[in-house]
Amino acid sequence: MTSDGRKVREGFLFRSANLQYATDRDLMELKECCGITEVVDLRNREEQSEHPDRTAPGILHVDMPIITEQMMGVTHEENLPPYEIWPQMGDLYIKFVTEEPLRNNIAGAVRHIMTRDFSTGGVLWHCYGGKDRCGLTAAFILSVLGVPYSAIKEDYMMTNITAAETAERLYNAVLERGGSQKEADFEYDANIARESYIDNAFAAVNEQYGGPVSFLKENGGVTEEEIENFRNKLIGYTL
Repeated sequence: MTSDGRKVREGFLFRSANLQYATDRDLMELKECCGITEVVDLRNREEQSEHPDRTAPGILHVDMPIITEQMMGVTHEENLPPYEIWPQMGDLYIKFVTEEPLRNNIAGAVRHIMTRDFSTGGVLWHCYGGKDRCGLTAAFILSVLGVPYSAIKEDYMMTNITAAETAERLYNAVLERGGSQKEADFEYDANIARESYIDNAFAAVNEQYGGPVSFLKENGGVTEEEIENFRNKLIGYTL
């Protein structure tokens, strides 16, 4: 629901983890049942090469990396550096919205999604696990549509429906192979969604830009006309 009591239209905006393990049936459902005609891949080139998406005819695949190189705790290339030099996840979320080219890339991805031709169908965007790059992109898109921050954060935390199991499994795997408690904690934090992560990002956006819409205008070139068109297409009326 938006702040003015309307509702974001269903069947047009989707976020997910990567499509490496999508089956033929999965891809058919994305296309035929969900009506998805475009997939936006937010991973860097190395991640895409190591874990390529499965694709289907009739679904456009667009590469829009938010991070162009390794960022421990966020990207998922093979042979990442040891955990000891990983930054805290909460700090990484601040980097997303304050450092170049990250802030420009995420704003550019949001603008791309906003301005696509929705008459052709829906759009799915993803990173590796559907949590960080993907979750922030979703948060900005919902902000443009006028969804209250409390609902945006609730949507972000739904990531843990699947992420919590993964985080617990990887946490236990570190301890089982003799890794330290600190390493296990890092592994868990890198794979779980926490309110503090997205709070950090939006606090930085609000402090430096006055809000997410101003952030997108300054870093992604989003215009008022594009915002109005996007809202007209994607916001319906309540029954």
